Amino acid sequence: MDAMPPDDVTTAPALVSGVAAFTEHAVLVARAARMEIVIYSDSLDRRIYGDEAFVATVRSFVLQHRRARLRALVRQPALAMRGAHRLVELGRLLSSRIEFREPLPERTLPGDEYILADEKALLLRGAPEEIDAKYLPHAPLDARQQLRTFNALWEESVPAQELRSLGL
Repeated sequence: MDAMPPDDVTTAPALVSGVAAFTEHAVLVARAARMEIVIYSDSLDRRIYGDEAFVATVRSFVLQHRRARLRALVRQPALAMRGAHRLVELGRLLSSRIEFREPLPERTLPGDEYILADEKALLLRGAPEEIDAKYLPHAPLDARQQLRTFNALWEESVPAQELRSLGL
């Protein structure tokens, strides 16, 4: 049996299991981004989105191009603020490139959680408490569908004050 070239490995869909694997693949999605990263999350799980490698990748991404940006829609921003959170701190420092919003309380929301890059790379799990996720490094149709849902929620959401203020 012939070995697959490395490029085929990086573009093949994969099942990801566990927080460490989800974090590792979130870094891969962030590295794939050229213009935009979007995150739809329940509470920006600190183990994932506060991970040093993830935050360093995001920092590098948003500083590489003046139009690069990260948008995060957080269903429970108060939970995201428990303790120090590296991504939130980075967002405070680079507020023109990183934006956090929360959906309106009366809105019925999808229960899934995902991160996507440039309408192509997607890491998706059915719910924040699930340990299994799908990593789709090149899935423009799936990514565009998720982005449409995200954009609709984003347009009717409000800035997440808990994530913007310094809490002084």
